[in-house]
Amino acid sequence: MSSLPSTLKSVTIYREGALCTRVAAIPAGKERSLRLGGLPLSLEPGSLRAKVLKGDSLRVQDVRPQFDVELAEEVNVPQEQQALEAAEETLERLRIRHDRVDTEISELENLKPRFLEPKRGEPPRDAPVEAMLALGDFSEARLAARIEERRSLDRQLEDAQRELELRQRRLHEASTARRTERARLTRVAVVTLSGSVEAPIELALEYLVPGARWVPNYALRLEKGMAGGTLQLRASVAQATGEDWSQISLALSTASLSRRADLPELRALKIGRRQEPPPRSGWREPPPGLDELFEAYDNALSGLPQPPLARTAAAEPMRLKPAPRAEKAVNKDGRRQAAPARSGAGGFVGGGGAVPGGPPPPPPPAPMVMPAAPMAPMAKSVAAPVLEKRARYQVRDDAEDKTSGLELAEEAAAPMESEGGYGEDVNGLANQLRVPEPVPAAGLEGALLDYSRLVMLGVSGGNRGRLSPGSPWDFAFVAGISIQVDVVMAAVSRAILSASSVRGLPLPANCHDAQPIDSFDYRYDCAAPVDVPSTGRWTTVPVMACNVGLAPEYVCVPSVEPKVYRTLQVANRSAHALPAGPVDVTQGDEFLLTTALPPIPPGADSTHRLGLGVEEAIKVARKTQYKETTGGFLGGSTVLPHDIEIELNNRLGSEALIEVRERLPYAGGDEKDLKVEDGESTPKWEAVDKPVDGQVVRGARRWRVKVPPGQSLKLTAQFIIRMPGDKMLVGGNRRA
Repeated sequence: MSSLPSTLKSVTIYREGALCTRVAAIPAGKERSLRLGGLPLSLEPGSLRAKVLKGDSLRVQDVRPQFDVELAEEVNVPQEQQALEAAEETLERLRIRHDRVDTEISELENLKPRFLEPKRGEPPRDAPVEAMLALGDFSEARLAARIEERRSLDRQLEDAQRELELRQRRLHEASTARRTERARLTRVAVVTLSGSVEAPIELALEYLVPGARWVPNYALRLEKGMAGGTLQLRASVAQATGEDWSQISLALSTASLSRRADLPELRALKIGRRQEPPPRSGWREPPPGLDELFEAYDNALSGLPQPPLARTAAAEPMRLKPAPRAEKAVNKDGRRQAAPARSGAGGFVGGGGAVPGGPPPPPPPAPMVMPAAPMAPMAKSVAAPVLEKRARYQVRDDAEDKTSGLELAEEAAAPMESEGGYGEDVNGLANQLRVPEPVPAAGLEGALLDYSRLVMLGVSGGNRGRLSPGSPWDFAFVAGISIQVDVVMAAVSRAILSASSVRGLPLPANCHDAQPIDSFDYRYDCAAPVDVPSTGRWTTVPVMACNVGLAPEYVCVPSVEPKVYRTLQVANRSAHALPAGPVDVTQGDEFLLTTALPPIPPGADSTHRLGLGVEEAIKVARKTQYKETTGGFLGGSTVLPHDIEIELNNRLGSEALIEVRERLPYAGGDEKDLKVEDGESTPKWEAVDKPVDGQVVRGARRWRVKVPPGQSLKLTAQFIIRMPGDKMLVGGNRRA
């Protein structure tokens, strides 16, 4: 059955890994079992999901991953040879034409007017101005046409050279490579529908791939004077999944696929003595009477001859511990005859148990041993642990030894011989003495809870009638592809290793991993289809335009440094949070700088400041005056008035909103005699009690003034420090 083509439509990249969605158009007349090819080797097999998009009458019943081999088409050598000769002829013709145009350009450049030298004694001749202008126009027009033709020939020569190299490579591959060397191993998904496809349907297939990640970054374009601007969210995407994403609908999410999302369980509150909760498990004991289901099958096959086969410890069913040897009778054909085994209770051991005083039951029929069919390597690797587990344990109930339970069967491969002579009838005796199945261990219990990977073994197996965990390779090789297992494992391991290398990829400059904001995850959909090649390198793609409010503002702290900084108040007005990342800021055609944007939750009330560097067109100067006087009753206190004068000079071509920050000294809680008082300020400054840029500053004051273009503005303020006359401030009384 050939694989049906599918198209990759959308990809959602999470913090680690990506969810890919493929869409396939299924024509009418197909069977219920479909094979969709083109899947990458690095996908997680347990993540396959399928659904019918168009076609209400059909439902998806099962989807399983498998492997497939794609063979490249054979190259037509004569046709490629003809294409190579045509490419060589085209290249040679273009070279000849190019050389001819170069010659014509040289001749036109040398085309200049020449003047005859007058004879001695003759007056100079009049210059033919009109003829010289006509010659100049002629040579200029012809020269421009030849130069344009040469440019076109240069482009054609490059294309012809690339075409020639392509034809040479294809001919080389066709003559030196074999078809089997151009085979490619891929994964396919086998989708089972509820019925055959009678009308065209559309099928969607989802799967997870590990080798993809993304980090956010931004591009901020400001207008002249920072009157407005646009903020564009971009993403640096790296993926090494093994398939190129071409023209896909890309979505980015800050969620993690590995985070547990179980619903909380509300437990009942009981009054009384505390009891440990019972352990929860999805594994249950098989129903009673399961072995009786195969009794008719064993009886029907008991009369068939048994071929002599070599038995191994791994393929033998679970055996009981052998009893002491007894004498055996021999039939006429030389085979040993089994005698009934005596029970310690005076009864006989039979299929239904011991019957006191009853006649001995007939010996159980010898079980039918089917011929050992050749087992596939992967199927054998799955069946061996299950059979080995059953052969590993046996019931030990010895009257002389006081211990009982499960112990290792040291003689699992030896033939069973009981007191009654049931030496070779192992299966019959095992059916008479019901041996309880051991409770699965923690690892096996977890495997039994993965219901999609449980398989039912054949009737000749030791665990017949019970579901057993199967290997992922069993589901991969159901199609019966005749390829070597070690080659498949090597190819899959190489694909997974290449995909996992994306996790250790160094981040771009100033970038951070995508993280949730305020414990909430967000999804960002790209506005247009994008291309992301599977190179394992960072590729920047546009995501969307952010609906934000931008308010320019200038900030300065003259008491610290005489510089004015450009800032931008960013208010997020969209329904998406803005993750933290670097911002490339441009103003017009000029690149300003790269700064960092903090994480901003959605909402118009929350604003964050974005620094844009120093503004050289705004100057600030600060002057202070300090005096020391006495005051209070009888002059017993010291008064320290401080005067501050700040001058702002706006040399921009537009009005500037400037925030000037100052800070008053404050007294500690244990200094009761020390007081700081606000004086007069022009214009009136305001006390800042709220956090500024994420920090609370005690004694903070600020002005928010607008300075017209080309003008200056003065700010004055005063504060007074009062303290006892016999004391002084540590570090000096001057604080401005």
